Amino acid sequence: MTSQNKLARREDIPETAKWHLNDIFATHDDWQTARDAIEGQLTEIKQFAGKLSDPQQLLDCLTKVDTMEINLCAVFAYARMMADTDTANQSYQADTASCLPLLDQASAACAFIEPELLSLPEETLRTMADKLPGLKKYQFRFQDLLRGKEHVLTTEQEAFLARTGEIRATARNTYTVMTNADMKFPDTLGEDGKLTTLSESRYMQFIRSKDGKVRADAFHKLFTTYLSFRNTFASLYSSSVKASQFISTTRHYPSMLEAALDAGNIPVSVYEQTINVTHEFLPELHRYMELKKKLLGVKELHMYDLYVPVVEKPKTPYTYDEARTILKEALAPLGGQYLKDLFTGLDGGWVDRLENEGKRSGAYSWGVYGVHPFVLMSWHDTYDAVSTLAHEMGHSMHSFYSAKNQEYTNSEYTIFCAEVASTTNENLLLEYMLKHADEKDRLYYLNLYLEQIRTTVFRQVLFAEFEKLTHEAVEAGEALTADNLEGIWMDLNRKYYGEDVVLDDELRAEWSRIPHFYRPFYVYQYATGYAAAMTLSEKVRTQGEPAQKAYLSFLASGGSDYSIKLLQNAGVDMTSREPFAITFKKFSHCLDQLEKIIK
Repeated sequence: MTSQNKLARREDIPETAKWHLNDIFATHDDWQTARDAIEGQLTEIKQFAGKLSDPQQLLDCLTKVDTMEINLCAVFAYARMMADTDTANQSYQADTASCLPLLDQASAACAFIEPELLSLPEETLRTMADKLPGLKKYQFRFQDLLRGKEHVLTTEQEAFLARTGEIRATARNTYTVMTNADMKFPDTLGEDGKLTTLSESRYMQFIRSKDGKVRADAFHKLFTTYLSFRNTFASLYSSSVKASQFISTTRHYPSMLEAALDAGNIPVSVYEQTINVTHEFLPELHRYMELKKKLLGVKELHMYDLYVPVVEKPKTPYTYDEARTILKEALAPLGGQYLKDLFTGLDGGWVDRLENEGKRSGAYSWGVYGVHPFVLMSWHDTYDAVSTLAHEMGHSMHSFYSAKNQEYTNSEYTIFCAEVASTTNENLLLEYMLKHADEKDRLYYLNLYLEQIRTTVFRQVLFAEFEKLTHEAVEAGEALTADNLEGIWMDLNRKYYGEDVVLDDELRAEWSRIPHFYRPFYVYQYATGYAAAMTLSEKVRTQGEPAQKAYLSFLASGGSDYSIKLLQNAGVDMTSREPFAITFKKFSHCLDQLEKIIK
């Protein structure tokens, strides 16, 4: 590697390109003091056990819990983000590791609260928020607790379940270690005709190659390796599903799906409708596959061909300053106050944007209550970087407005809502680029829209249907063998992608490559979030100020009500088929335009 290509050391990165973690703790000693105080705070919380029928004691207890959680979240965030800036720094890694036991300890220390509250007469708990002004902010929490009363266990049982968290996570943790550390892949064919190293992180690079031999070789070698562990992966996944079944039956839910959705009060009908409406529009995905086959000029379209760009990416470089200008114009439909707050973050130490030695790859946004959000990314002068910045700042603005307008107890938005703000920003950016692109670049952005909907909606719904079928199989007393899992996977891929796509035998191992399956019934929220964001971005672009106000009110609402209701207030009814119909119509419209321009 030449010195020109060497990554900068962390200390050489300009301060203007770094996030300001000293906004959380000014010094490491301050962090250590806060970390060391948590165990004492947990001891204080435990002393309220048996006293929560008294409104003042309850208020004091919940106030101390909030203070402890704010402190714990800040301590963990600071340690983890410091570690992410330099993964080779053992001190940073040790600080992060020292926080992990505190998470389980905190859960165990607070385990008495919900069972004790539910032991009170229902009317007492229903009116508790009226007893003292300070309890008013917990009204939604009490309401939600009553809603799930039948699923909350005794104090001893809740404490026991809290202590089983690490055991129940064994399958997921083993899978993570196995796929990231232990699995080794054979060398694969590079574009220069020579063998080169294959890894999970490099796989996407190979299947985007224009050389079909490179794509095929990487695909076959990666999935053949997964197939060699097919029984191990089946055993791990089966153990993970059974851990979910243990929780759902212990908490008296009729199914694992209902148990997973009940945390956010999401009707099972929303999950089922997501799958059913997607089925209706599968012919449009098949039409896209047919077009893709023609554009690639291949006799057979294989799954490993789907990620090859069919349109050249624009050569235009975008500097960080140019991206700021683009975002100012693209996100203008969200209003002047949104832009002002956005640039406060961009200029105020929220974003850590340059690569350095040891810095974690990827991107994320992390909200720290009482401080501000933080964004990690690695900037390259590409449209992808502009889009990533828009996406992560969408998350950050959601966290910022939520923390600004809600008490801590109501500030955390749900996973169901989490991708809405980020994807709304992405869609507004994409609409802006389409509007200002020449015909050649317009082809690229149209295809990008299609790929986003293919991968974030169609593909994630396929994943969601796989989870539904596999969990139902276990509930019916069936064993999740490698044969059964592979059969379900191949049947779904045939249904979703149609006859124009060749399903190579090795594809049957693909299910075992999806880490999200170890977070049961999580992935469908990518699809629902995208559909909600598509609907909201269309509304703020076309309906002006009323839609803008409703959207900003949604960002400010945090977790103050159930996700379905918060989105309904913003103008999106996720219990209806409309959001998905709007999304799939956008898919059809982009496909029509792409075909028209090509002809």
